[in-house]
Amino acid sequence: MVRTFSFFITDRRYSAPTLQFLFCVDEARARELARDQLLASEDHVAVEVHEDGQPLFREDRSPGAAGQP
Repeated sequence: MVRTFSFFITDRRYSAPTLQFLFCVDEARARELARDQLLASEDHVAVEVHEDGQPLFREDRSPGAAGQP
């Protein structure tokens, strides 16, 4: 069964997060895609993942990662 996840992407260039909807088979795949989204731009600082309006987890850029001062 496919599930719908909401990604709230925090970007240092904008005051409000960007919202994306992703369809995945499980939470593990959603976590992989959230990490990919985080690394897609050096300006992305975090991706918070929700399902059915409930927060599940958050991927943060670690200190010293590419694009970090």
